Amino acid sequence: MKTHLPSNAFVPVSARAEIHLDRLHHNIDEISKKLEGVELMGVVKADAYGHGSLEVSRVLESKGVSKLAVATLGEAVSLRKAGIQADLIVFSPPSPENLGFYADFDLQAIVDSEQALRTVQQAKALLSCHVKVDTGMGRLGQTPEASVEIIRGVEKGPQSKLASVWTHFASADEEDPRFTHLQFDRFMALMKALGGPPAPLHSAASAATFTFPPSIDPSLMSMARIGIALYGLLDLPTGPLLDLLQPVMEFKTKVSAVKTVPKGSPISYGGRWVAPTSRRIATIAAGYADGISRQLSSSGRVRIGDSTYPVVGTVCMDMFMVDLGNPSEINSEVVVGDDVTIFGKNSPTCFEVAEQCSSITYVQVCRVSNRVPRIYSP
Repeated sequence: MKTHLPSNAFVPVSARAEIHLDRLHHNIDEISKKLEGVELMGVVKADAYGHGSLEVSRVLESKGVSKLAVATLGEAVSLRKAGIQADLIVFSPPSPENLGFYADFDLQAIVDSEQALRTVQQAKALLSCHVKVDTGMGRLGQTPEASVEIIRGVEKGPQSKLASVWTHFASADEEDPRFTHLQFDRFMALMKALGGPPAPLHSAASAATFTFPPSIDPSLMSMARIGIALYGLLDLPTGPLLDLLQPVMEFKTKVSAVKTVPKGSPISYGGRWVAPTSRRIATIAAGYADGISRQLSSSGRVRIGDSTYPVVGTVCMDMFMVDLGNPSEINSEVVVGDDVTIFGKNSPTCFEVAEQCSSITYVQVCRVSNRVPRIYSP
């Protein structure tokens, strides 16, 4: 027998990602001040870095952002079907078999090669194209020298319109700026070879916006592609911009069990952590299927109430354990149902968790799985 719940039925949740849209508004405002005279392109790929691309895109549109970027065609089509009206740029180059979607859903294409140039000329309607130039990232795009003919081809093509020319920095978030300078010089040398910019230019993503002023000079550049900074998680050699940007996501769950174990008790798979004395152990309702890294096994910390507690034992698929301390020394009682913060505005932050995992903040928010509901606050 199947039970059919009404569409508005309340389903209790433990693990959830709380998305604070007021913080997103704040971050957009602060970044826009930095970009005076330069247009903000909102990067909402990977479901807006795990924050929910539709909800984030709606906020960006409400703030006057008219250009959004995604990584895949499917991401763009989903946003358009959901009613997003902004220009949608797809960062992956088009292929002949999916070209029709660009006209059907009014999408803009990346041209990174002669092959992509030939593809866009088969479009059934005039297609806005953004030519990617490889100045040192080694990913998409051709060398500045080879890009000259590609740019001219887009300009002359009967089915293509040159919407922008752009490049991407490989190390703008690192302390040594020399390679960023080199990439920028290569890009500007291309503009000189072309006799001047043939279309709007952009080179800055989030990091360069805050570390490399020429990339957001309005006399040179027209746009900046802002992704991780929107979500308050940009980390720079000088550290996180905690005084300027606010983390939009807080990853939380609940305590599902609490018990006392005697000295010598092994905890979790493999018994890799053993209680050194009698300990109070809390089982937490989240695991690696929700986005908790196994690298946090016996090394991470979580917040319960006003205190943080160490993760002990191996992180499991659906849960993990924390050590609340020696029962005789515990001053405050943690009980089933208490909130647990995996990362949030206060310690442990996403920056701290990323460091514990020898990773970056991008990975932590993107790995929060689809089974974890996103809960939005205004």
